This record gives sequence, C-alpha cells and structure tokens, in this order.
Amino acid sequence: MPSFKETYEAIKADISNGEKNFNVECTMLPDGMKTEVKMGAKPFVYTIDAPPGLDGLNEGPSPLLVILASIGACIIAVTKFWSKIMDIQIDEMKVFSRGHINLGAIFGLDDNMLAGYDKLEPIIKIKSPAPKEKVEAMMEKVLTHCPIITNINGASPITPKVQIKKSE
Repeated sequence: MPSFKETYEAIKADISNGEKNFNVECTMLPDGMKTEVKMGAKPFVYTIDAPPGLDGLNEGPSPLLVILASIGACIIAVTKFWSKIMDIQIDEMKVFSRGHINLGAIFGLDDNMLAGYDKLEPIIKIKSPAPKEKVEAMMEKVLTHCPIITNINGASPITPKVQIKKSE
C-alpha cells in the first residue's frame, strides 16, 4: 500500500491518478428503521437506525447523525492531508458538528420548510505549536477542499435512479 507522500506525488505528477469511484450498499432491515450499510473493499459493515420516537430501535446512529459525523471526520482527514502538505504539526483536533432540523418537513407537514438540516455548524478546535496565521491558512485550504463540505454545499448533483420490481 503506498504512503500518503507516494499517493500525493503520483497524483501531482498526473492528476488522472486521482480518479476514484466509491460505492456503498444500503439494505433495509425488517426491524424498526434499521439499515445495514456495507462499504469499502474490507468491507466495513454497520447499522444505521433511528431513535424509538421515530420507529427506530436506537441500534445505530440516524442518517442525520451520520451526516454530522461525516462532516467532522472529513474535516479531520483533510486537515491531516494539509498538515502534511504544509508541514504543520497538529497535536490535538476535535470537531463538534451541530445541525438544526425541523422533523415536520420530513413528514411533509410544511412543504415550505427544508426537509433536511437548515443549519450546519462544525466547531473546529485545534492545538498546534505552529503560528496561528499558518494554522489559519491551512484551515482555509481544508475548508475549501473538504469533499463533504463541497458536496453538502450543492456542488455535486444527486441523480437518483429508482428501479421498481414487483414482488409476488
């Protein structure tokens, strides 16, 4: 398996080396709101669910919590990349992701409301011996190159394809 530096240098030499496709399979489970999620070559398998008040069994995070986790985890991962690129030591980092939603919009009770988070606010805390200005410059790169933030901000079109099979 190549190191980060080897991967970075290969992509830097030929941008087409950075082309990747990712796939995730989600399967509805019969209990509550549970969904089995499989991803990656390993594969990683986990359960997404909902709290009991939303017919879930609370046996995994909700899809909405997974969005918040993805924001924080992506910010941390991209910070690690940029800290290597810019040679900045990061001693500690935490991202507290907060989101606000009105569940009535999901239930179709008010079609004028956004059926999703209407506010997303990651709070990023970093401890580093580097000068504050250098860390701020790195974080500007991180926040403008974080794929989850880019996607959530609407840069990538989502084109669902519904395939219906009649059950017997």
